[in-house]
Amino acid sequence: MPPALVVVPTQAAVADRGRRYAERLHAAGTSVRLSEYPGARHAFLTMPGVEPQAKAARAEILAFLRTALAR
Repeated sequence: MPPALVVVPTQAAVADRGRRYAERLHAAGTSVRLSEYPGARHAFLTMPGVEPQAKAARAEILAFLRTALAR
């Protein structure tokens, strides 16, 4: 499996599912990084002008993809 980045906004109702997904990927031997954004709400990535952490999360995702795809 390719490496995975799991981004979890902590105020989302499904935050625990994201954490469990990351745990399962890890247990299956996948290289996984869990990144939690405290106080962020569901769909925060789609609201960079409203959610303060969206810009940082987008930058993290892009950096992760650049590194993963450069291999």
